[in-house]
Amino acid sequence: MGHLFNAKEEYLDLQRRLDQTQSGLPPSEELYDILKILYTEDEARLAATMPLKPSPLSAIAKQTGRSEKELEPLLDRMAKKALVFDVYREEKKEWYYVISPPLIGLFDVSAMARKRGDIDQKKFAYLYHAYMYDRAEFPKVFFGGDTQSGRTLVHETALEQGDYTEILSYESASDLVRESRGGSVCLCSCRHEAMHRGDACRHPMDICTQLNGGADFVLRRGIGRKVDTKELLDIFAQAREAGLVQICDNVKNRPTFICHCCGCCCVFLKGINTLGINNAVKTSGFLAGVDTAKCVGCGKCARACPIQAITMVAVRPEPGKKQPIHSWVDEDICLGCGVCADTCHKDAMKMKRRKEKVLTPESTLERILRMTLERGRLQHLIFDDQAGLTSRFLNRLLGAIQRLPPVKRALANEQIKSRFINFCINEVKHREGEDVVEY
Repeated sequence: MGHLFNAKEEYLDLQRRLDQTQSGLPPSEELYDILKILYTEDEARLAATMPLKPSPLSAIAKQTGRSEKELEPLLDRMAKKALVFDVYREEKKEWYYVISPPLIGLFDVSAMARKRGDIDQKKFAYLYHAYMYDRAEFPKVFFGGDTQSGRTLVHETALEQGDYTEILSYESASDLVRESRGGSVCLCSCRHEAMHRGDACRHPMDICTQLNGGADFVLRRGIGRKVDTKELLDIFAQAREAGLVQICDNVKNRPTFICHCCGCCCVFLKGINTLGINNAVKTSGFLAGVDTAKCVGCGKCARACPIQAITMVAVRPEPGKKQPIHSWVDEDICLGCGVCADTCHKDAMKMKRRKEKVLTPESTLERILRMTLERGRLQHLIFDDQAGLTSRFLNRLLGAIQRLPPVKRALANEQIKSRFINFCINEVKHREGEDVVEY
C-alpha cells in the first residue's frame, strides 16, 4: 500500500523496517513527513537495511553492503540524533548498533533535546501529535498487548510502614536509583512536545530521568546532564509532591528510565485518558482502597488521580443525617501509583497489595520477546529477513522463551509454523531448571 502515500522509496522501506520492531509503525502521511524530518535520505536507506538486534560494525557492513569506513561516521551521526542506539560491549571491545524503535526510542528521545538546529521541532510536534492521537493506529498497535514498555511504580510515601518493608527492590524507585549509583536528567519529551504546540502544562519539564544504559546513552550524546544519587532522590521526591506518576522501564533488572508523568502530556497516560486504552501502562503491585469511615468526601483524591479512576459517590444516610459522599476506586483501571493516597490528609485512602501478581519481565530481551509475541511480530525478531542469527542471540532467546508461561509458548508455536520454533519450545521442556545466558 506504499504507493498510496506521497513518499520516496527510502522512507517507504524505512517505515516497513520500523514496522517490524516490537512497537510496530503503521503507515500514514503524517508518519512519512515525520521520517523526512528526522532522517536524511541516506540515513533512511541505511536504517531500512540494518539488523533488528544490536550488531557490530562488521555485521552491519556485511548486511548493508557498505564499508566499515563509510559506516562508522554515519552511524555515529545517526546515534547523536537517536536514530540508532549504540552500546559498547566490554567483552567484545567494540561498539554495537541497533535501529531505534519508535517508542521507547526514536520519537521520544528525538524530543528530549532542548534545541535542535537540524529539525523543525514545532512541525515535528504537530505531526507527532496528529499521528499519535488523531490517527491512533500506532498507539493501538503499540499498546495492543499485555506486556507494555512502561510500568507504574507506587509512591513509597503512600505506603504504610508494614507495606513499605515488604516492597520488592524492583518496585521501589529509591532502590532502583541507589542500585544505579546515579544517572542523568533531561527534558520530558512529552511536555516538550506539548510546549511546541502551545499546550504546555504547569509541571516541571527538566525532570525526565535515565538510569544504567539509558543514562550512558543520553550523556554520551549530550542530550542530558549527569546527576548523582542524592540529586536523583531529590527529583523523585519533588515529583511525588507534584502529584506525578512514576513510570519505569518495564523490566526488573537494570531499567533504563523512570519518567515523572502527568495525565495531560504523558504518552502512556494519554493512551488511557485520550484513547481509552486502559492497559497502556502496566500497573504497580498495589491498588488504592478507601476507608469509608475516615473519608470526608472532600474530593481531593478524585481531582489528583491522573486517569480519573476515582469518583465521588453518595451513600444512604442514617435517619436525620445529611447524605454523605465518599470516594470510590475503579479497581479495573487503577494504576496503583499512590498519588491519591499522598493527596489524602484524612488517612482515608490506603494502598494495598493486589490479589493477582503483576508480571514484570526480568530483562530487556524478555520484554521485547513478550511484546513481539503478543503483537504478532515474533517472526521478525527470530527470522530477520536481512541477517542471520548468531548462536549467542539464540541462546538468549531460548533463555527468554524458557520463562514464558505454557500458554504463550503455545502461541509462539502457532504464530510461526516452523521446525525451528518447535525445536526451541521442545528444548525448553527438556531444559527446565537449567541456567541460560541472560541479556
